Amino acid sequence: MSLASSDKEIETGQFSFPASWQDNVRMQVQFAMFRSRHLDAESYDAKMNFWMELIGKYLKFSGRPIFSLRNLQLLFMRGDQLPACLDTVISEMQKRKQIRSRSEFEHDPANSWSGWLVNSLVTRPLSWGWSKIKHSVVTEDLEASTLVEWIHLDVLNNTCDLIIEKILSENTGKLLHFNAFKTLCKTHGVRIHSDKDLCVCLLALNVRQTVGLEFKVEKGIRQIHLIKIPRKEGDDLNISQEDQAVHNLQNTQSQLLKQLEELEEEIKVNDDKARQYMKENKRQMAKTYLRKRHLLEKNHERRSLALHNIESLLSSVDEAQNSGAVLDAYKIGSNTLKKVLSDSGLKYDNVDEVLADVRDTLDQHREVQDVMSNSVVENASLEEDQLEQELRELCGESAPATLSSLTNNNRKAEVVITDEEMIAMLQDLEVEDGTISQSSAKTVKTVQGL
Repeated sequence: MSLASSDKEIETGQFSFPASWQDNVRMQVQFAMFRSRHLDAESYDAKMNFWMELIGKYLKFSGRPIFSLRNLQLLFMRGDQLPACLDTVISEMQKRKQIRSRSEFEHDPANSWSGWLVNSLVTRPLSWGWSKIKHSVVTEDLEASTLVEWIHLDVLNNTCDLIIEKILSENTGKLLHFNAFKTLCKTHGVRIHSDKDLCVCLLALNVRQTVGLEFKVEKGIRQIHLIKIPRKEGDDLNISQEDQAVHNLQNTQSQLLKQLEELEEEIKVNDDKARQYMKENKRQMAKTYLRKRHLLEKNHERRSLALHNIESLLSSVDEAQNSGAVLDAYKIGSNTLKKVLSDSGLKYDNVDEVLADVRDTLDQHREVQDVMSNSVVENASLEEDQLEQELRELCGESAPATLSSLTNNNRKAEVVITDEEMIAMLQDLEVEDGTISQSSAKTVKTVQGL
């Protein structure tokens, strides 16, 4: 087994080929050209699935959504044997809509398959149509067909998902140069085979509305220059002048930091040389390096001040953006509260009026309860007196002491007894010795005399 030795960026030992890869007899069958499917449909389908699965796994492993027939032949070469069936596999993958040609994709990456078909038949430029007609009439150049580049859509989507998960989520709100973005991919372990593979991934992410892109033309070639990562979903992806200004400030900040590090190294070198010449008693040479050190220190001080100013500007911009976000939140909250109050009718006048009505209603309720309780008590007392009188009449009893229904301030009934009733009650009293005291007798006589 051997993998393409020219593919130096891929560590061949990490990719696991299927166990059948070691079987020379079986691999000769797999490497041979396809026979007609109607002869043995089961074997044909098994061989087709073997190559489709192997191609997808290897391209996903190596992070290369772009491939050509020649690439696959070199990648899957065993010894000096090249697979002779891969052209049929690529044709079948295209029929199953697993791949698209790179030229088609870059021309219109957002186009659907139905739109792609209409675009291919109707709106394609005449030059492109003429080239197709020419190739259909003239004998096809087999060598050129092996170099046609294709994009494996499943591998492309998988790589885009990795970029979103590992890079975009940790760098929101940044504007990055293409090379800086490529460095981030390497740092975060996102395997990207080449710049063109990264470009198609960024185009796909732009179609997903997850990044904004700005292009530039160098040597007649249109290339991606800047990548904008939005702070949150729904932010504007267009790269504005403000975004570019912040990007320039950040680049200047990085350059100044690098220059300051270099100056510090030079200052240290000049110090070492000055000490060395002092040890050798070469005072003039030592003074020369000391003067150079002083110049470097002044330069270092100026650039430090410039770095401080740039960092202050960046901090102010960031603070202004955050303040704008807070202000927007205040506006949204205020409008929401106003809407809720309006829908529910919660206004000062309405609330005060309702509370006044509640107080009046409660006062009326208390008055009604007082009136009802008083009338019930009076009626019950009169009814009770009438019943007692009727009972006495039925039993033939004499009328008892008259109970006044008058009520004092404490609402207790007063008992009024006449003099005759009082004397009768005193006569009925008994004394233990059968006698009464002299004072008591006088009291009785006095009462009788009255």
